[in-house]
Amino acid sequence: MRSHEQRDLTARLNALAESPAPPAALDATAVIARGRVRLRRRRQALIGVVAGSTAAVLAGVLLLRPTDGASVPALPTPTAPTLAAPSPTATPKPTASAGPLSTEARFGWLPSWLAQPAVGYAKSDGQSVATASTRTAVQGAYPSLRLSLLNGTAESVAPGLHKVTAPAVDGREAHWLSSDEPSGGPVVLRWMTASGRWAELTASLWSGAKVQSDLLRVAAGAEFAGRDVPFPVRPTAVPADLTLRNVELHRPSRDSEPPWSTIVSYTVDGKWLSVTAQPADFGVFADGRTDGGTPVCRVEKGVRLCANGTAAGIPSVQRIGGLAGLLARFEVLGADEASWSADGGR
Repeated sequence: MRSHEQRDLTARLNALAESPAPPAALDATAVIARGRVRLRRRRQALIGVVAGSTAAVLAGVLLLRPTDGASVPALPTPTAPTLAAPSPTATPKPTASAGPLSTEARFGWLPSWLAQPAVGYAKSDGQSVATASTRTAVQGAYPSLRLSLLNGTAESVAPGLHKVTAPAVDGREAHWLSSDEPSGGPVVLRWMTASGRWAELTASLWSGAKVQSDLLRVAAGAEFAGRDVPFPVRPTAVPADLTLRNVELHRPSRDSEPPWSTIVSYTVDGKWLSVTAQPADFGVFADGRTDGGTPVCRVEKGVRLCANGTAAGIPSVQRIGGLAGLLARFEVLGADEASWSADGGR
């Protein structure tokens, strides 16, 4: 995924985090479409994805099933298609998150046209999104998949979309979401999971005519259960009035982009604050909403941390030394994913 697309999606997700909580049925497509502000153009490279939902290409977050004997804490990515395992038939039990980022959505089988997928993870207000985008261009495009576990058990469909019956997924109701737009757009499959929540799978810029059958196979192999995601930083003793609203880990798909980047966003009294991280060699990356002010950064262990936002002047942040003091409360584990940990704290 390209840098400006990633930052655009991040802005959209952050905008969602600060808006009033949606009704129980959060529409994945409408959320991603909500975009508010465009993040700074090419300030470095990176990020984007999640939360919300549908429309726009996201390619930034996903949790893949780890293979046996993995030697590093980061979740591995498959390099070739594997047989899909059926989705769990029992309602998964929620698990308490020990680290900054936990996810409930992860892929099993992936199609061959999604070669060497770049993966990432994100969660915002209880909604998990996992996306994968190929690192190999196919006819000038970078195909991607997005898997979302939606909030609530009710379902709503955004204006301009309508449902078309699809084959059942693990014996449960499923349908395609079709667009009224002449250009068509992404292929979207939505189905009921064992927990009673809806899941949504979106394919963008795919190659080949088997996209619908491939999406049904991907859906059958998807898993929905809580798992903490290895993360490069660990927040400690963050002021209690800062409410965590959005956490993302991205792995951009192009070699010119940072191999990974993260964003942790908070809200307080209608204001926002974001802390970003990426390898130091790739310059400054910060949440670029127009009202965020100049970011404050620090470099440690090959990682550049930056903070900005409208909540920079609130008393609790000022008491700990402002944005610089907030950054000091983020422990840096390292730029190498082998040093990351899924453990964390507040």
